[in-house]
Amino acid sequence: MLKSDGLPAGTITKWEWNAAVNLTPCSYYNYRLTLCHTSLSALTDTYVTNYDGNTPVTAYSRNPATTSAVPADSWFGFDFDTPFDYNGGDNLIVEVWWEEDTNGGGNTQWNFPVNGRCCFSYIVNGNPQSGYPNKGYVSYFMHYMRATVSPSAVAPTSLGRVKALFG
Repeated sequence: MLKSDGLPAGTITKWEWNAAVNLTPCSYYNYRLTLCHTSLSALTDTYVTNYDGNTPVTAYSRNPATTSAVPADSWFGFDFDTPFDYNGGDNLIVEVWWEEDTNGGGNTQWNFPVNGRCCFSYIVNGNPQSGYPNKGYVSYFMHYMRATVSPSAVAPTSLGRVKALFG
């Protein structure tokens, strides 16, 4: 997610995706969602390079994680176990990992055909694809996503002294 996408600085407490179709309950095993600041505006095919010297933070982890979204065009996601403090000045990597799933996963809305916005790797029938787990395939699609953010508090010195008047 680019800082120009408009995500404000603050504490991210939840992440969601928009489901294109009805998503029947699905379990994802060894699931984790991590977030990481980066100065890169386009992803490379190497995950560690994308971190740009920063350390990813695991915000949500379950074994299994279960999703469901009914009706179609509804949102599904996770309340974070560990809120993430987004600085609002860097770009943000949203990284989702899981090892196996039931029901073949789901189908989310894709958009924003801009190269370098998505990098993925995967396993097919037990065979790693795209350099999994260290490298991936850079795509030009991105999911419809939304975040719940508690805005950063304003420092008391930034506005000077504020007085409230009631009449």
